[in-house]
Amino acid sequence: MCKSMLALVMSFVVAPCVVAQAPAPAAPLVPAGATRQIAPHVHLIPDGNLPIVPNVGIVVGTRAVLVVDTGLGDRNGRTVLAEAQKLAGGKPLYLVATHAHPEHDLGASALPAAQLIRSADQSRDESSDLNLAKIFASRSPAAAELLAGATFRKADIDFDKEYLLDLGGVKARLVAMGPNHTPGDTAILIVEDGVLFGGDIAMMRLPNFTSPQSSLRSWIAALDQFTAMKPRILVPSHGPVGDLAFVTRSRAYLALVRDETVKAKQQGQNLDAAITSVPALVQAKFPDATPMQMTAAIRSAYSEGVQP
Repeated sequence: MCKSMLALVMSFVVAPCVVAQAPAPAAPLVPAGATRQIAPHVHLIPDGNLPIVPNVGIVVGTRAVLVVDTGLGDRNGRTVLAEAQKLAGGKPLYLVATHAHPEHDLGASALPAAQLIRSADQSRDESSDLNLAKIFASRSPAAAELLAGATFRKADIDFDKEYLLDLGGVKARLVAMGPNHTPGDTAILIVEDGVLFGGDIAMMRLPNFTSPQSSLRSWIAALDQFTAMKPRILVPSHGPVGDLAFVTRSRAYLALVRDETVKAKQQGQNLDAAITSVPALVQAKFPDATPMQMTAAIRSAYSEGVQP
């Protein structure tokens, strides 16, 4: 048999083995023992670059401790609780979710002693949170196992626009940001340390609209509010920790989508035509923008009629 034919035969023999031996996706677990300090009062459990695993914050004061996000389901919530208790030394715990999506919120039941704080907008997002949990569970046996029996925990403390939590020596400013990534995003500014937990509003990835209420106008306003807060460190829901460069880039992207969509509308293009024409103009400057991201943002800009 000639060498070329032998190579062809071997490719059919070996290839299935390679596919069969491909590693299974890692389970979406918050890592135990990975907590690190990023500011005088702020500790972080990084997401490990795993899908549907959040960056989890633990803010330690002299009087109490605030936990930011919980992971997917009670097992992850218990991991977060154990990490928080190591730092708390018996101090009371408070808990906040950056938004009502399962990987951020549906581990809250594992922290029953923590006082859960929610904005009114976030409390109204219960059905969306649980519906998304069903979608997550259908995609992965590991996610299904983690979400089995998960419930939306009601708030112990409700607020409308802002809530200032004094942890002793450090204050957390909780701000309801309005309809952006979800109908009820919450940002948390750790005042003395200049650390901002920004949720999915600003991160290395470009903005992703996930609900019918998501608003381009509101999202740009939220980014401007982040800029006014002047954080030194920005902790996104997912991905690497950064700074205001995430905010600047996200705003430039949304402004470009807005401007090009309004131009298309003024030229007489209907929504479907704008969804077809605008992405190429946006991707020329933001090549990592995905069709799904752009379509949702274009829909919002077109309906709101925001002027450039």
